[in-house]
Amino acid sequence: VMGCTECIRGLLAFVSCPLFGKLSDIIGRRVCLFVTVLGTCAPVCSLALLPVYHPHRMYIFITLLALSGIFSSTFTLTFAYISDTVQKRGDRVTAYGLALATFGLSFTIGPMAGGYLSHVTHDTPSSESSAAVYAIHPIGQQRVFTSSLVLTLLDLLYIYFILPESLPSLSSHDSHHPDNEDEHCNSDSDSDSETVQSTSTTLTQRLSTLRDNQSAIINNINPIHTIQIIHSDPLLFTIGQISFLYYTSLWAVVSTLILYAAKRFQLSPERLGELMSALGLSTMVAEAVLVRLIVPLLGERHTIQVGLQAFCVQCIILGLAYESWHLFICVLFSTLSHLVYPSLASLVSTTVPPEKVGEALGAVNGIKSLTEGFGPLCFGVLMTLSEESVLPGWPYLLAALVAYGAYKRSLLLPTEDDSKDEYVSELVSLKWRQKRKQGDGEEDDEEEEEMGLLSNMHDDDDENGEQ
Repeated sequence: VMGCTECIRGLLAFVSCPLFGKLSDIIGRRVCLFVTVLGTCAPVCSLALLPVYHPHRMYIFITLLALSGIFSSTFTLTFAYISDTVQKRGDRVTAYGLALATFGLSFTIGPMAGGYLSHVTHDTPSSESSAAVYAIHPIGQQRVFTSSLVLTLLDLLYIYFILPESLPSLSSHDSHHPDNEDEHCNSDSDSDSETVQSTSTTLTQRLSTLRDNQSAIINNINPIHTIQIIHSDPLLFTIGQISFLYYTSLWAVVSTLILYAAKRFQLSPERLGELMSALGLSTMVAEAVLVRLIVPLLGERHTIQVGLQAFCVQCIILGLAYESWHLFICVLFSTLSHLVYPSLASLVSTTVPPEKVGEALGAVNGIKSLTEGFGPLCFGVLMTLSEESVLPGWPYLLAALVAYGAYKRSLLLPTEDDSKDEYVSELVSLKWRQKRKQGDGEEDDEEEEEMGLLSNMHDDDDENGEQ
């Protein structure tokens, strides 16, 4: 049931990520962030609001969890927000790393905090002690879900009252935000009326903008539109391929590692908790510290390649492991593999026009969400088939091959010098076609044709600029 739920969730996210990216380009990041956070947290919040013994409690949770894929654009909007506010390229990838490091921090603290909150001391008959050791008391469950509800409300209040709008065209009209209170809020009634009038004007402007862009928004609802966005640009197409291959193999590890460790090596719950905390800590170290050091030194392209190589090694170790401590060695390589996503996001945001950043990041995250849907389902079946084989971890070797395919595609990415050219997408297309034509005796003709095309594009742009 959960596998099908995650599959539906991933498919909905595949459609909605570009849609919310486009909406945020039009009406602002803050409003869309508020909606996506509310929709993403709704499944857990429903468990806090419904009674513990409600007959349809789990059905409601599973339904909301599947539908929450519509709102799985929080990271897309967060990265677009960073792209709006951080102008320097080196600082931008660092900010992406810090944003992702918060996920590692929550992955480290969340399970431990949930364990402490769910612990309830109660007398259990000795005959039932072995069966009850894995049970969680209803009071403990309610503590966890209520805490999640409180944190969600605090998050929504922060977004609404404190977080400023990042788009310059909308931030100047955001009159109810505290940063603008000094200009609009005085003790006299005239100032209050001006504030109300400015707020209503802002809402009217946003509704008018939505009406003007109605056709573009409707087009984003089409599932094929995500593929069209990726396929229309050679650079985005290459990044989309890398994201698809990398995250398909990544979800093979994420979705099966705990079960594999428990069945293959009989790890205790304590050891499993240590493994999860170590993985969360590796995410924090990579995206809060290493990304600041490695990306400025190597550039996005080479950082992506290092991360993909490390992930390939991680999958090979998992596939060939025969002792439990081998799993903890994988944590070291996992640290480097976490450099891939912030580098990809930085590469997209620096090579796409500012007015298209949200939509482009949404399309890439839509590909990522699609793999989150069917990746666990496919590799879960493979792990079940491999349980009785001589090498139970062979699906991880298959994941390594998929990740190696992502590495091969990363060789087509532009270097940092290429990224300074505004026609970087055409340069990627040129490299891609040259590699396809190698050995055919047509490479020189193709290069001359492409360079002539680029020259014509430059000439056309110069004429348009003069006009």
